[in-house]
Amino acid sequence: MRPPTQPLRLKRSALPGFFHPRLAAAALFGLLASGAPAEADELVSFASAGQGGPIQGYLSRPKGAGPFPAVILLHTCLGLPAERASIGERIAAWGYVALFVDDFATRGLKETCAVDFQPALPNAYGALAYLGRLSYVVPGRIAAVGFSQGADTALKIAAGGAAGFKAAAAFYPPCANVAGAMLDIPTLILVGANDAVTPAADCAGLVKRQAPGVVKFVVYPGAAHAFDLPEFGAGTKVMGMLLAYDRNAAQRSWVELRGFLAARLKR
Repeated sequence: MRPPTQPLRLKRSALPGFFHPRLAAAALFGLLASGAPAEADELVSFASAGQGGPIQGYLSRPKGAGPFPAVILLHTCLGLPAERASIGERIAAWGYVALFVDDFATRGLKETCAVDFQPALPNAYGALAYLGRLSYVVPGRIAAVGFSQGADTALKIAAGGAAGFKAAAAFYPPCANVAGAMLDIPTLILVGANDAVTPAADCAGLVKRQAPGVVKFVVYPGAAHAFDLPEFGAGTKVMGMLLAYDRNAAQRSWVELRGFLAARLKR
C-alpha cells in the first residue's frame, strides 16, 4: 500500500455499464462461492530468489491430485489481510493452488508503507520457484495477483519479462511507478475512481500505452483504496491514507478476477 514514487495527480475515470446491487447480489455471491472443495491452508517456507533466507506463505489447494494452475498472492504494505485464509480458500475453490506470500513474518516487519520494499519482487519469484517444484502445480500456468504494494510487484513482474508467469492482476496499484513500461503478459488492473493513494488516472495513462488486448482495466465508481478489504469499514485513515471497503466494488472485482484467471490460466 506504499504510495507511488511519483507525486499523486488528479484522477478521472468512469465505468461503463449498468449495475444494480440488490438485483445482482445473489448472482455475485454464487459466482464468488461456487467451485470445488478446497483443502485447509498450510504454512509453508521457501527461499526468496537471489536473497537467501526463508520466506513463509500460506498454501491453499483444491482437493484432488491435480495438477492445477496456481496463483501467487502478494499483500499490501500493511501485511497480510484479515481475510487471508478466506481469500486463499476462495481461489482454491475456483480450481487453483493459491500461495499467499508473507513478506514480513520472517523479517520481523509490521509494515513497509514509507519505504521502497525491494525484497518484494525476489519474494514473488521465490514463490514461483517453490510452486514449480510441486507435483500438483502446472508450472506454465501461474499468475501473480497483488494488492497495492503487492500490485506494484505484480505490475513489475508484467513489465519485466514475467519469466515463468502467465498473467498478472493488480488491485489498486501505484501505476505511476511503471509509467513508461510496456507490459509483457495479460494484465488485469482494478482501481477505485475515488482512490487518492493510487489514482485511477495514473493507471489509465499506463493502459493507453499498451498494445491492444494486453490489459483489461476496470474502474469502480465511488470506490477508494483497499475497496476489497472489509477490515477498513466505511473508511479508515492509516498513515495518512484513506482506506475504505466498498462491498459492491469488492464483489465485482472478485468476479472480474475469476473470469480473468479462467481465461488466462485454464487453457
